[in-house]
Amino acid sequence: MNGKVVVITGGTSGIGQVAAEKLAATGARIVLVARDTVRAEAALASLRRIAPSVAPSAYFADLSKIEAVKQVAREIAAAEPRIDVLINNAGAMFYDRQVTVDGLERTFATNHMAYFLLTLGLRQPLLAAAPARVISTSSEAHRRGKLDFDDLQCTKNYRAFTAYGNSKL
Repeated sequence: MNGKVVVITGGTSGIGQVAAEKLAATGARIVLVARDTVRAEAALASLRRIAPSVAPSAYFADLSKIEAVKQVAREIAAAEPRIDVLINNAGAMFYDRQVTVDGLERTFATNHMAYFLLTLGLRQPLLAAAPARVISTSSEAHRRGKLDFDDLQCTKNYRAFTAYGNSKL
């Protein structure tokens, strides 16, 4: 991975942070997409300790908002002429049904639509690095998911774990 550019969402905690740190240790330059500046700064400091010669960076977006995802994709694409790996990892579960400014159920928007839109927005730098890789993490919760194409937004009988499992499926 030495010299490769890896963009990762959700790299400030959990599996995403471990992946970012492991990849940085192999010489990859990590580009984080984060929501929280404090956690992003802590993650960047950790990455700098692990790989002092590789300069990680962070961009900020609320991945539940379509325009925010498109904007962060434009910013990253402008700064990174090639992206070797995109790891769509960020995810969330909301105990109460919430609807985004775009009219989407928030779990679906964050865990599914953001992956699609970010990948689409980074298409050119990914193609420039061919054979690039796109990795979208899931969860064992997907095994319990059952898609109802007449109710993808979970408007009927919302349950957090159902919405989460469906979004990961």
